[in-house]
Amino acid sequence: MQTLVKPAMFQMKDIFQHPATLLGAMLLGGWIGTLFPGSAALLAALSLLYLSLIQMAALPFVILAVYFGLQRLPSEPGSGARLARLAAMALLAMLLCAVVGVLVASAAGAGAGMTDAQTAALGKLALRSESQFTMALRDSGDGPAELWDIGTLVPDNFFGVLAYGSLPSVLVGVLCFGAAVSVQDPHRSAQLSGIFEGMYRALESLVNRINTLLPAAAFVLAASATASAGVEAIILLGGFLGAFFVAVFALCAAAIALICWKLKKSPWLVLLALREPITVCLFSPVAVAAVPGFIQAMSVRLGFSRGMVELVSPIAPVFIKAGEATFFAVLAIFLANLYHHGLTATEIALICGLSWTAALWSVGIAGVKSVLLGGFVVASLGLPLEAVLPVFLLIEVLCEGPRNLLSFLVSSALIALVADGLYINNEQDSEVWHPSTLKLVFTRKQALSVLFLMLIALFTVFCAGVGYGLRKAF
Repeated sequence: MQTLVKPAMFQMKDIFQHPATLLGAMLLGGWIGTLFPGSAALLAALSLLYLSLIQMAALPFVILAVYFGLQRLPSEPGSGARLARLAAMALLAMLLCAVVGVLVASAAGAGAGMTDAQTAALGKLALRSESQFTMALRDSGDGPAELWDIGTLVPDNFFGVLAYGSLPSVLVGVLCFGAAVSVQDPHRSAQLSGIFEGMYRALESLVNRINTLLPAAAFVLAASATASAGVEAIILLGGFLGAFFVAVFALCAAAIALICWKLKKSPWLVLLALREPITVCLFSPVAVAAVPGFIQAMSVRLGFSRGMVELVSPIAPVFIKAGEATFFAVLAIFLANLYHHGLTATEIALICGLSWTAALWSVGIAGVKSVLLGGFVVASLGLPLEAVLPVFLLIEVLCEGPRNLLSFLVSSALIALVADGLYINNEQDSEVWHPSTLKLVFTRKQALSVLFLMLIALFTVFCAGVGYGLRKAF
């Protein structure tokens, strides 16, 4: 009598997007970038290719998600008041993130205790890195224009902003267009919505397929970061990175705790539902790449209103700059400690307020250019950010993922807080998802494959340590 054992069925996507696989790829990339710093230009070109590929699919998907969110939201009672509450709470949450960043950085003593040799090494590294960047918030031909103008976020030509590619202006245009369609007779807009629905599903599938390349993206981006910055920059700014990561972790844990409290579910079930979008958000340099995952997790798996989720989730990384508020607050405390500047209670309160303002200011300013706004915060303390700015520009890519994740989780917690029982467990337009215990039965071939992947991950960590030791020795 033979016993047939049905092997566990899992897709390659599940392996490629597993956090252990992505972490191993990132560590291996960091090791390669450390050993071959001359490959920075090639790695930067490859990372730019991936960024262009994911943005090609993710940006149109975000536009359509906001459109469908506006079409579904009016059917929910009190949607306007809830959106107003959510906007006000988002501003308050950004200020709270700045306060937490200040508290964590002050408690950890970020920037304090650096020896004279470390300070000198940081200065030399800044001078050496300065030649790699020519940074400006505007082109040289723009003249002495204002740094930021609210009028630039309100487009006068929707097709113009689509061609220009400014995501905040595009979203504002979509909000206006979607609101105009939502007040029309549903029978008149049914054909348009049907066309958009097909595009929406196709783009969602395309984004998910491109996200299967995350291990390669994590490898290339980590290699590019270490090849450009080097391990020395990461070590010298370890106090800043440590305080920032701890602050982000604490705030993310608080956001997840709020979702658990609202849903009356255990943290494990909530984390299991959000595992895929969290992983994509941490390892992808493009925040919008995680939008499909967050919509699926928050609406189908956790049961929130799909209209609210589709409207808020794409907007979160663009307008809810919670991660930036934390970043600027930790940066100000780090520089104050670095220059041995004692902070008074008034200055600490000023840092919190200016970090919140700089976070709002950063809407529409993407990438490393947002780091320049840190000078707006520390200028009130009379401290020069320009002295170490090139080094911060080198490590900014390491902070991009945690910043985006914090913005997403804060927006998810805000959705839970404004739900008040009306947006939870409503009928969704997608399949119902039920959590269950995960049981895997491997064949011998599959078990050997899993063991091989684990050995690769462990070997990557070992090689990273050996590579760093050799670099220090020679």
